[in-house]
Amino acid sequence: MLTDTIQSSRRGSRSTTDGSRGAAAFLAKLDRLGIDGLEDLLFALPLRYEDETRLIPIGAMTPGQTGMIQATIELTEIRYAPRRQLICRIADGTGFLNLRFFHFHEIQRQALQRGKWIRAFGTCREGPLGHELIHPRYQVFHSERLPPLRDRLTPVYAKRDGISSKRTAGLVDSALALLRSGQLALVDRLPRPLMTDSTRSDLIDALENIHRPPPEASAEHLSEWLAPFRQRLALEELLAHALSLQKIRNEWIASRSYPIRIEPDDLNRFVTSLPWQMTHAQIRVWQEIKRDLERSIPMLRLLQGDVGSGKTVLAALTAFVTIRNQGQAAVMAPTELLIHQHVQTFTRWLAPHNIPVRSLHSHLTRKERRELLEELAHGLPCVVLGTQSLFQSDVEFPNLMTIVIDEQHRFGVAQRLNLADKGIQRPHQLIMTATPIPRTLAMSLYAGLDQSRLDELPPGRIPVVTVALPESRRPELMDRLGSLCRGGQQVFWVCPRVEDAEGSSGRAVETALHELHRALPDLRIGMIHGRLATEARQRIVADFQEGQIDILVATTIVEVGVDIPRANVMVIDGAERLGLLQLHQLRGRVGRGTQSGQCLLVYGPLSPEAQARLDILRKTTDGFLIAERDLEIRGPGELWGTRQSGGLAFRIADLYRDRALLARIPQAIRLVQEQYPESVEPLMQRWLGESLRYGQA
Repeated sequence: MLTDTIQSSRRGSRSTTDGSRGAAAFLAKLDRLGIDGLEDLLFALPLRYEDETRLIPIGAMTPGQTGMIQATIELTEIRYAPRRQLICRIADGTGFLNLRFFHFHEIQRQALQRGKWIRAFGTCREGPLGHELIHPRYQVFHSERLPPLRDRLTPVYAKRDGISSKRTAGLVDSALALLRSGQLALVDRLPRPLMTDSTRSDLIDALENIHRPPPEASAEHLSEWLAPFRQRLALEELLAHALSLQKIRNEWIASRSYPIRIEPDDLNRFVTSLPWQMTHAQIRVWQEIKRDLERSIPMLRLLQGDVGSGKTVLAALTAFVTIRNQGQAAVMAPTELLIHQHVQTFTRWLAPHNIPVRSLHSHLTRKERRELLEELAHGLPCVVLGTQSLFQSDVEFPNLMTIVIDEQHRFGVAQRLNLADKGIQRPHQLIMTATPIPRTLAMSLYAGLDQSRLDELPPGRIPVVTVALPESRRPELMDRLGSLCRGGQQVFWVCPRVEDAEGSSGRAVETALHELHRALPDLRIGMIHGRLATEARQRIVADFQEGQIDILVATTIVEVGVDIPRANVMVIDGAERLGLLQLHQLRGRVGRGTQSGQCLLVYGPLSPEAQARLDILRKTTDGFLIAERDLEIRGPGELWGTRQSGGLAFRIADLYRDRALLARIPQAIRLVQEQYPESVEPLMQRWLGESLRYGQA
């Protein structure tokens, strides 16, 4: 098995040592802490750097500025408004500010005595008593003979398994010292012919400069200083990633699946029974899926389609031909709300063709669940829809031929693997997303998948008109909505959270609900959010579908799975708080009927980035263009969850910043495979380890 190979390789190649006691003791300490060797420690780079090399006079510090101050303590007291807190007032001759602590101990209060010297590091903000630092990092001194400041920028690391950033920094210092002394070693796996001016440093040099930038790498010029060292590591990581995708793809092609026989007449009867004609894009993509299904090589296809482009009918076609071959098809979606919608749609399309549709969800009675599991275990040819419930250990699919994953980025990779492992042979997989993936990401993150795009909307779809409104126009907006609803329209009102939070813009759903009731008492207003029980959410959506609710106040739970053609207006309250693709997804909930939809973006104070997001959304409805612009604004880490998804994640490379390196990867693969084959497995092991298997999901 691939996983077994990875595990044995990993145990044998963490690092090389000269057998010294110091090196052995250090590696044993890493093992006790749950750190998987030297590479696991050193390739977890700092999240950011803090400048503790210079002092900022209090009088020169402005809100939003982060830095180190040095002052004397004037007063320390406990206050109780609005809640218990410790306030420490400090001054340095240029001004004063407050240190505020909401969580503190009595010993902490006693240490912050009047007259003592203090150094504090934090971000200045405007508080009720003037400028303040909230929970700063600080050190108290008993005399004015203070130690010198740091001579290097301070790296800040992500907390891992209870290990603080400070402790990680100490471990990194120890590791670098052992490397410099030769007691530990890391093999440089990047062939010299791949080195250029932008990636010129060797491995140890790159790691030392990134973990411990020297004094000449000032905060002002840090990015410029780090660039060649970061690119050196990024090139190696991208190469390892590409090699792993190629290996996974080769193994996938070598495995066996069920060739599905597709009868043209039977298929035509299903297609002609649909209430509308398929678009040219749907027909083109279906031909791609059909070719995959007819082979004994398992399909692994990513289907991208903008909001409303008609991906669901392709999932239904896949299920239809599977059941006609006496197989089982599983459709997995992230929420029970979306599953409920899919069950209605699949039943409407498939029931006339005598195809059983089943749903595995949390509200089945014990008897209903037992009967359904028995049907599945006996190989009933059917399509079964569910969330993560589909891969629970008691669910058996002896004839699982196809899997459809809807909104796949919302699932952990291990979950998708567990479902794929249910089949006796490897099932065909169709992976769908309505979140457009920028071409750069698609080429890199999903290079092991065949890819299809639905780039055409059904005929008659009128583009949604998008307008941005400041908070000050909220009363005017409510009057406008009242007129629209009295004229027969329905409205989504989306808020970023359930409850109000101090200092946050945009209303919470409960606050918005009360305000709308006061402003529009004659209208029927409902509310939905994730804290409601599933049955309650489904009942509210059903009431909205049937026209019994005029305005539905909701969190972003309605981002996917809610299809209400009569709801033609989307209000997004606090739009500056949401990401560009999430805003685009929400906008896709309206404009599904015969009239033009409206998306109204209500915003509070705008950062330059938020302003850019709203401007892009007003100018285009093209999801793929929006995805590219979002990648430019935010980078891939947040956009697609590359660092959080648990799959083939990037530790160092940034697919937008390092896009020039991507062009060098094909040549690098050939060079390594032909001239340095001994480096292929160690490179993949270094950067991917156990997650290499995740590419199969």
